[in-house]
Amino acid sequence: MEASAGLVAGSHNRNELVVIHGHEEHKPLKNLDGQVCEICGDEIGLTVDGDLFVACNECGFPVCRPCYEYERREGTQNCPQCKTRYKRLKGSPRVEGD
Repeated sequence: MEASAGLVAGSHNRNELVVIHGHEEHKPLKNLDGQVCEICGDEIGLTVDGDLFVACNECGFPVCRPCYEYERREGTQNCPQCKTRYKRLKGSPRVEGD
């Protein structure tokens, strides 16, 4: 049985499960006009301050708050695109390693 790194996430609104394997290539993000999570396909949403939610300040890979929270709590705590460790954002609960 082969183990592979990847991200598993689900859409809360669509009742779906999505698997992204670590070997997939992602194109650099040019803008956030789409405002759609690349993990589950839901809308990105806003921060507690009313700004567009951005999970990774390094590359801006579009991830919604539920997928960000899940990845920090249950996953590798890294951005799926650039592999930078997610920082704790305002309004997010603490996880081990913060």
